[in-house]
Amino acid sequence: MTDTVVNVPIIEAYQVRLRPITVADLTCLRQWRNSAFVREKMVSTGLISHEQQLAWYKKIATDPSQMHWVIEYRDTPIGAVNVKVFEDDDSVTSAKILEPGLYIGEPRYQGNIVAFAPTLALYDYCFSVFHTQQFHASVKADNEAAIKYNQQLGYETVSRGQFVTLSLQKACYERQTVTLKSLLSRTGKTK
Repeated sequence: MTDTVVNVPIIEAYQVRLRPITVADLTCLRQWRNSAFVREKMVSTGLISHEQQLAWYKKIATDPSQMHWVIEYRDTPIGAVNVKVFEDDDSVTSAKILEPGLYIGEPRYQGNIVAFAPTLALYDYCFSVFHTQQFHASVKADNEAAIKYNQQLGYETVSRGQFVTLSLQKACYERQTVTLKSLLSRTGKTK
């Protein structure tokens, strides 16, 4: 098994560093993912076993249709973020539409402005380097915090049901995130 995921760039902006997941991260990622706070908001709410985690890692290590990162804030891992192709594209780097995923595993940063930093860093990178045209997100209808989070990034509701489908265009994202980017670009202390 490879020690690190290939062809996933390191992204640094807004006081966070997104680095490719390594084998050494798997235990921490599984603990976060299995925590009630994170798990209850996922599409699949079951506990993840060690074997399932390894199988997932082996898949993402060679799958160009998705990229996964560990989020570091002040040199400490605090969560995970990813993007996947939304439709029939083969690769994240050429997809016009991407589907993001994010969770903050460290409780002190959940619901904190720092939780926006990895998304801003990732979206800026995807829009400018991969030339992504839009993001689509699907959120459980009862996950009001995630819906509000996405709306603060500029997402618009496409449909509602058991899941709320949201869409984000680059121009709307850029208009909506000016203040967030300004706050997170400051090098001063953020809780």
